[in-house]
Amino acid sequence: MPGIFALSISPGQYQGDFLEDLFLGTFYHQHLGEEYSGLSTFRDGQFQIRTHRGLFRATFTRDMEGMAGSEGIGYCGSVREPHFTDSKLGKMSACFSGTLTNLAALLERYKNSGHTFPRGDDIEVITMLVAQGDDVVSGIREMSRQVEGAFSLCVLTENGVYLARCAAGRWPLVIGLKDGAAAVASESGGFANRGFRLVRDVEPGEIVRLKSGQCETVGRLPEARVQVCSFYWVYTGFPNNVFEGVPDSLVRKRLGAALAARDIENGFIPDVVIPVPDSGRFHAIGYQQEFCRQMMAGRIGRVPLYDELLLKYPYAGRSFIPREQKQRDREARIKLLASGEDCQGKVVAVCDDSIVRGTQAQMELAPKLRQAGVKEIHFRISNPELRSHCRWGKTTRKGELLAPRIPCKAERAAYLGVEGLEYNTIQDLAEAIGRPLDSVCVDCALD
Repeated sequence: MPGIFALSISPGQYQGDFLEDLFLGTFYHQHLGEEYSGLSTFRDGQFQIRTHRGLFRATFTRDMEGMAGSEGIGYCGSVREPHFTDSKLGKMSACFSGTLTNLAALLERYKNSGHTFPRGDDIEVITMLVAQGDDVVSGIREMSRQVEGAFSLCVLTENGVYLARCAAGRWPLVIGLKDGAAAVASESGGFANRGFRLVRDVEPGEIVRLKSGQCETVGRLPEARVQVCSFYWVYTGFPNNVFEGVPDSLVRKRLGAALAARDIENGFIPDVVIPVPDSGRFHAIGYQQEFCRQMMAGRIGRVPLYDELLLKYPYAGRSFIPREQKQRDREARIKLLASGEDCQGKVVAVCDDSIVRGTQAQMELAPKLRQAGVKEIHFRISNPELRSHCRWGKTTRKGELLAPRIPCKAERAAYLGVEGLEYNTIQDLAEAIGRPLDSVCVDCALD
């Protein structure tokens, strides 16, 4: 999912560097989107908006001149945003994270009413709907009544930055404050490095406004059943992100521990536990820590060693977020490198967050471990089986997932080229997050 960042300062109180905070605040969302990046600022009645194709830091380092301001927004994602428009509510630039499941129906309805859509995408429809309100807040409410799907929205106007989280709360927004400045972001992970303290999450259905370095609630969307994305804790967020008061790294270690506890109960102790880097690292740490806890309690006599037999080349991109299969396959081929160490005869538990399409596991991961001499490969997957594409995001599509294609787990393991394959349950996931199951979205794990 795309990452969004918004910043407002009070020039009289703020002692920092506006562009530096805006730049790095956006940069710390790079892991959420690599295809496009963008910034927009407002100062003295003037909007600046710039977008680039490519990684944020590489494309914007030498393109910040003239973007000084008191309010600004940033974007890292899969399309060209922020999107600028001039409407009856005035000029605005906007970006969002999420998807509109009724986009085609909305486009058809408003085209028949005389509207034109050069882009024909979610953000263009969203800004058109917002502009139909009497003001930005009523416009966001009107937009939320007409759209189906999920969103976290950011709108820069002449009167501040408005941010809204859909009533179901599927995608995160968090608030950070420091003297003379307020920020709202998809993730909290970069706050501390810029001197911001995490204050709270934007609540599901809440509309907030950033203005003059302050954050205030200015409206609410009609209530709906809260369904926070569980996969954000498992994989999407950077490990130091804290979402709904729960650290992503802690959830991942709990999930790894649940897999280990089941292996111990079944009498399986591997020689080595390794992560699939980078996203599997905290899952593997949690797996190995559970063995350590149970050995210290006297319930088992040995523990697997923790090691890293697979290395992610740091200049490769993420293989999950590209929308095209060809690009995903390419990233999967190039990003993992086998360790130069000899692993002859080892029984290895491989911890990862999930198996989505199986592309990386089948084509790259298992063969590279075999080449290193590994005798047995046992996948330990923290997320429950992914059985349905995500209707609320844009990364997976119908027909792509491995589990529905090969329902039998033993046949799936054979297809992947491994000796063992185990997943956590949906209940394990809810317990690791520490929220009631009915308040988290697990649609991707349901048929």
